[in-house]
Amino acid sequence: MQLSLDLDEYVFFDLETTGLSPWGGDEIIEIGAMKVWGENLEEAQVFHSLVNPKRLIPPDATKVNGITNEMVVEAPTIEQIFPKFLDFVGNSWLIAQNARFDMSFVMKYLMQFRMKRQFEVWDTMLCSRRAFPGESKHNLDVICQRLGFKVNPEERHRSIGDVKLTAKAFFALREKLSGQLPNREKFSV
Repeated sequence: MQLSLDLDEYVFFDLETTGLSPWGGDEIIEIGAMKVWGENLEEAQVFHSLVNPKRLIPPDATKVNGITNEMVVEAPTIEQIFPKFLDFVGNSWLIAQNARFDMSFVMKYLMQFRMKRQFEVWDTMLCSRRAFPGESKHNLDVICQRLGFKVNPEERHRSIGDVKLTAKAFFALREKLSGQLPNREKFSV
């Protein structure tokens, strides 16, 4: 059991995908993750890989994240990279923006590869809803704007850029909420 929130090990992560439906045939095309101890982002470890989805990336997905078919043609497949991502995560708590979306892809691959795993995940979107209950929008751009963070458009919708913003947002939201975060969500296969 982990004793103090300040000494905890977190993995902030973000996935870029071919679309919004993991069960409808969409695939991961980029995984980014950053391991953080306490709040020290400077000593973070980073995991990053493009992923060959073994299918064409729809133009609408490329418009959002800028990832092209040419960029992923030589990238490892999900079969090659997913176990490495899980090793990187270890027993850390996960944190993501709109975590249920990203976790739906994680759960898909756990089932597909017949792997058993349990995760506890904080969602910055849920933290934002608690911190700003009168607001209706809680996407990463809006959260960063409310918190006064500068967003570099070239880094948005790429996994590592979004991971860094999510980490900054999480720590700012945690401070704003005086540590009274929503419960972590549990995901397991």
